[in-house]
Amino acid sequence: MLDLPRDETGLATTTVALRRLQELLPEFLVDLTTDADAEGLVVPLDGGVATATAAALAVDAVGAEDVIGLAMPAGLTDEATARTAETVAEMLGIDHRRLQLQPVVAAFQETVGEAGGPADDLVATDNAVERFRTATAYYFANRREALVVGPVDRTDRLLGSATKYGETGVDCLLFGDLYGTEVRALAAAMDLPVDMLDGDGRAPAGGATDANRLDVDAETVDRALRLHVDEGREPRAVADRLGIDRSVVARLKEWCAATRHKRHMPPKPSTNR
Repeated sequence: MLDLPRDETGLATTTVALRRLQELLPEFLVDLTTDADAEGLVVPLDGGVATATAAALAVDAVGAEDVIGLAMPAGLTDEATARTAETVAEMLGIDHRRLQLQPVVAAFQETVGEAGGPADDLVATDNAVERFRTATAYYFANRREALVVGPVDRTDRLLGSATKYGETGVDCLLFGDLYGTEVRALAAAMDLPVDMLDGDGRAPAGGATDANRLDVDAETVDRALRLHVDEGREPRAVADRLGIDRSVVARLKEWCAATRHKRHMPPKPSTNR
């Protein structure tokens, strides 16, 4: 984890911490592009706070002329967020493209259906769409000799909210050490139009976030994860500290364990030997 000043529950949302992040994260991207001898950065844009913040930090790192933003809607429900993504790109002065992936998804579903497979599984289709987006981002990166920046934060990684080999199939996880609450605080500190941005971008399958399913707010989820996962406190102590039901922390613990495979490289026969 990053060595940053933290508040009473361990989140890096203090003014000093946010200033430090505005220095540290662009420096990280500069080092990354230099080490890879890359010509720029590709940032997928979904109209959410995280991707907008990633794009702004990429501009701070390498300059607007070496950043490209990709809005990749895959259906009518993505059109509003794609328009927001384009507005962000124009505000930052970066090159950007809108690529409608619906024809790709339709062709994929038709091919799967003709092969006798189920073509209407919502979760499987959403996961496939995220992998199409990753493939598209890498096509542009290959053409430009650029690197792909991933906006997935620590909250999504711990809870397994991101698609395996989808949003996490990138050259770097810029916010991999930051919880969603910290990313939103960083966006506000950078004077990004947080109110205009569509929360966390594209809605998850089924329309419910992890916080919604637990009936607690997203910041409480982040504070619970920080206390339990990073500081090693027992679920009972975390629940008492935050004033929430112990079942909430227990479920978070279960989700972290069940999605562990998403956070590690594929095992091989010699693993753990």
